[in-house]
Amino acid sequence: MNLFCSLILPFLAFFPGMENERLSKTDGPVTWIGIDYTQAKFVGAAGFTDPGDLPRFLLAWNDFVITEPEKYDVKKALGISDVTIDLSYTYEKNEGLDTEAMVQEEDHKITQEEAETVARSYDLSQIQGTAALLVAECYNKKTTKGSHWLVLIDAQSSEIITAAHYVEKAGGFGLRNYWARTIYELLKTKGKSVQ
Repeated sequence: MNLFCSLILPFLAFFPGMENERLSKTDGPVTWIGIDYTQAKFVGAAGFTDPGDLPRFLLAWNDFVITEPEKYDVKKALGISDVTIDLSYTYEKNEGLDTEAMVQEEDHKITQEEAETVARSYDLSQIQGTAALLVAECYNKKTTKGSHWLVLIDAQSSEIITAAHYVEKAGGFGLRNYWARTIYELLKTKGKSVQ
């Protein structure tokens, strides 16, 4: 089952007349706007020894959908062929974040409402159809897990279509690849939504 359908299916029970095939269709194209790190925390200072260097990793983690599109395939993950990638939205939000202040020792969670507020904070009026983004929650070196909220939002009305919480296992060599694994696993839909 593709990721888009897995997000929408829980709502089907409230609309018994809907056909299953309609779940994979939206009111237009989908634009992937990237990963928003404005609410994220990096837990375990031993795993983030140079927090001043984190801004370049925020860019790298966002850029994987462009630099390695076959591996980080948002079209396949969402099950929709008409997906545009425009990372300018999250680039702007992530630029200038005080990444040193984002490193801490305590675990960190954000609520669904908080994730949806992040999604609504974007001016998406230039986008047609649906915008999709990840709201990064926590990259926890102590538990070796990374968590994100995947939010789908109607770009014109700012109405949230759905939001789901994912926790994935990190892995790999180097800081960039280690946490990129959590994004890869989410897009491959191997992780479980814990909403």
